Amino acid sequence: MSFIKVLIVLGLAGFGYQYWAKHREGQPMLASAGAKAGSSSSSNGFVLLPGTSAAASNAVQVIAAEDCPEEAAQRANSLAEQLSDKGIPVARIHSISFTVASGDPADAQRISSIMSGELPIVLVRGKAKSNPSLDEVVAEYRGP
Repeated sequence: MSFIKVLIVLGLAGFGYQYWAKHREGQPMLASAGAKAGSSSSSNGFVLLPGTSAAASNAVQVIAAEDCPEEAAQRANSLAEQLSDKGIPVARIHSISFTVASGDPADAQRISSIMSGELPIVLVRGKAKSNPSLDEVVAEYRGP
């Protein structure tokens, strides 16, 4: 269950950063985040996340708690197995880190929205989606 705690901390950190940035600049925090997220989304609903530690990987990253009997972890294990059966390189991981060097509040908002979604979180070449279907992951991986 420590993974859930990490997700909560990431969500709170993202919210705190958004709150700070809003008051620092005097701008609405969700307007720019939504506009930027929309422009960086793929047709399969995967969203570009800044500075992921897994961005350069050719393997699809499937993230959920380790050795967990919870339904979400079981979905992650099943998805990873199905991707492997289709010949898609996959890594079943249990944590990930981000670097938001730009200080852009929209980046923190995108990270927070994906990481607070339903598990598993799936990353394909630096783009992520929470709880995608097998077809969505395959299409994202094989897409341009």
